[in-house]
Amino acid sequence: MAKLKITNTDSSGQIHDRYTSQQYINGAYVGGTGGSTSQIGSQIQGQVFVPGGSSTTGSILAQKGRKAFRVTDGTNTGECSLVNSASPTSGQMNILVTLNNSTAAIAAANVAGGATSTTVTFSSVTGPVSLPRVGDYLNFGTAPSGNITGFAQVTAMSGSTATITTTGNVSASSVSTGVCTYASRISNKFVHDYSVTKYRYHLATPDSTFVQVQYA
Repeated sequence: MAKLKITNTDSSGQIHDRYTSQQYINGAYVGGTGGSTSQIGSQIQGQVFVPGGSSTTGSILAQKGRKAFRVTDGTNTGECSLVNSASPTSGQMNILVTLNNSTAAIAAANVAGGATSTTVTFSSVTGPVSLPRVGDYLNFGTAPSGNITGFAQVTAMSGSTATITTTGNVSASSVSTGVCTYASRISNKFVHDYSVTKYRYHLATPDSTFVQVQYA
């Protein structure tokens, strides 16, 4: 894969390398670029843990290897490598990829009665990927009741129903969610996940053709 193009703004305020192509499909340009997220427009944003700093959102300044990037959290600058984790440690980073947006029907769970998990059934899916896989994450717009965080990992799949862990009672509810994974490689038009699936992406809400890469 070619190195990721980096958007930059010169001393006169002129923006360079903003777009990856002339393709404008479904209300967004195809693909995306790195660069400081403080610039005008949208740049790819990662969760970075620069050595000497902490885990926080950051900007991609340059690609240093297949999975390695020079990044900054606004205070600290250094090299981080992509990992398949929601919680990067020192020298690591992730880039969130949203595969679809959908409605999630969450089943009730009684922890006092011995429940350790609950199920989620999906409908009204918008995106090129219809269902999550084991290991993918559900990014809830509103955190469900019980001790389910707003970002829950799928531990099992049965048909269109996913299982997630809970440590608190859950009431039946219907909420919006995004099915997410993490990038293992990224170029200006394509992103790979850790199952070696390749997607076309843009910096906008998922649609029938494109997944969404995290941006700011």
